[in-house]
Amino acid sequence: MSLGQSVHYEIVGRRGSSWTILEVIKDRKTAVEKAEELWGSRRYTGIKVSKESYDKANNEFASIEIYSRGAQRKKSKYDQSGSISPCLTPDDLYSPDGRRSIWDLLGNTLADWMMTPTELLHSMEHYYKLYNAGTKLQNAVQRTAVSFENEQGSIQERMRKIYKVIDQSIDIMKANAEKVPSLEMGRLKPIIERLKEKSNKRFLLTSSITEYLRPAVTLSDKIGRTIVLLAADRPSWVIEILDQLISELIQHHQVPYQLLGEPEDRAQFIIWIAHLQAGKLSMMGENEHSPCFSDEVLRLNGFLSQGQMPQTARMLLARLITEIEAAKPISDKGLVDQLQKLNSIRLCLDDLIEDVSQLEAIEDALAKRSSRLLNSQAVGEMLYDMKSPIEQMNALLDLEKYTIGHTNKRMVANFMLPILTRPEYESVFVGLDNHQPIQRMNDLAHLQARINEADLTEMHRRKIAEKLDAFCRAIMDNTQVLKKLHGLDISLQEKSKKILNMLADGFFTEGDCRDRAEHQVRIYMKQPGFTEGLIAGKGRGDAEAELVSFRVLLERAGISKNPVTAAPEEPVAEEESCQVEGEANPDNGDESEKDQT
Repeated sequence: MSLGQSVHYEIVGRRGSSWTILEVIKDRKTAVEKAEELWGSRRYTGIKVSKESYDKANNEFASIEIYSRGAQRKKSKYDQSGSISPCLTPDDLYSPDGRRSIWDLLGNTLADWMMTPTELLHSMEHYYKLYNAGTKLQNAVQRTAVSFENEQGSIQERMRKIYKVIDQSIDIMKANAEKVPSLEMGRLKPIIERLKEKSNKRFLLTSSITEYLRPAVTLSDKIGRTIVLLAADRPSWVIEILDQLISELIQHHQVPYQLLGEPEDRAQFIIWIAHLQAGKLSMMGENEHSPCFSDEVLRLNGFLSQGQMPQTARMLLARLITEIEAAKPISDKGLVDQLQKLNSIRLCLDDLIEDVSQLEAIEDALAKRSSRLLNSQAVGEMLYDMKSPIEQMNALLDLEKYTIGHTNKRMVANFMLPILTRPEYESVFVGLDNHQPIQRMNDLAHLQARINEADLTEMHRRKIAEKLDAFCRAIMDNTQVLKKLHGLDISLQEKSKKILNMLADGFFTEGDCRDRAEHQVRIYMKQPGFTEGLIAGKGRGDAEAELVSFRVLLERAGISKNPVTAAPEEPVAEEESCQVEGEANPDNGDESEKDQT
């Protein structure tokens, strides 16, 4: 390993859809062995080990995955996307996969015609419209023939097979044309009774509904007519037909907008889709500032909540992911607001969706969207008008808070260290720009606290926190703040209170600076008569109140235990017994004082 690099190994585990850092280990072999042990415990659905390195010369972080178990996303039962499915029989053509393939091949044409694959397969009029539309059908057949991966023979032979299947389907439509019942006034129940014993009842009922929808001039009218046919007493095979047809109608881009409305806030629209997909749209009441959804939408929501509409749920999930991945901005208020809205969508979906594989697919989409937003140009533009590096660091931490995905969080962290190492910013970080160095110590401590709370890699947190502590230490050395406090003409008790208040109010960064300040307080508190000095001249009640107040101050300062010990036998003068930060011998004095505490 290069002397200019520091390296460690992070073990992360997955529960549900989120990854959490479990351990940080210096040795590669030990890290892999620990990962194997964690994976064998079966407490996690995924375990990874990544090698995290920091190049001191270039101030660059790097991450490489060296171990992975269970990291591959399980395919959701709703995830039916894939290559075109070649149809070798009419049954293949009429199956959900066959209809999906028809949409993949003819989606633009069907969208222009406001038609679904199911309608195309159950109406001679619709078929003739396609047949007479130039080479659209021929192109679809040719593309399907090319997708036959396991078939031998020429493309032409495969095309002949597909045309044969189409001809057979046409024969089925022609043979049943006279048997299709008329769905007058949307009265479905009598037709169900008439067809329930027939072997081809599904085809006949679907053809009847297709004919019923044919006069509709808008997709909104079509889906409204179809949803109305949903009823609690429908047989399962009827619900399956309606589910398939509704799912295909939802594939049309404008239909979800027609069902739910199109608010200016795209994040709100995505949340509506998520609630509908989960069958929980009715839970959005006045507290969620929701509009009054139509009776048709709430009826559909009811069937989705009972798990009776799997095809529609799958299509809404696909639409949800499409909306997340769309190039259209989710907000026009800047980068942070866009990430904040994406994060609010993620939190909402975590509460709504129970299927882990669905959550992972959505998490992937959100992470990809975040990655597109977090490019160098966008972040650079955000930081350009911020002259102060303190302001820039806080802005990046605002980004990190709402950023989705560990890779994206690393990207945000990689923007931070160059700010901390730019020579022209050093004077700002050590408080020389505004002649208020003590206030700058507070700024640094606040920044460090945010860094420690951020979901960064351990190496990023440590390196950035150490750099901020170094700036704070430089200010302490320049101002001699602890030495000046010690030199004040006030009691030891008041000196300790001043330092404790500074600790409580966040003026010392974690690390060397806080250790120095806390160490000075402990020296004061170890002096003979310190406690008596706190309550000198006070009555019993006031004395007790003073002790309680001092204990509270200790807790606020993060010093939970009272370090006061028994007084030495021979008291010494304050100036002789109290060493001040900056005066102690760094090799001997500090260690002896630490031993005393």
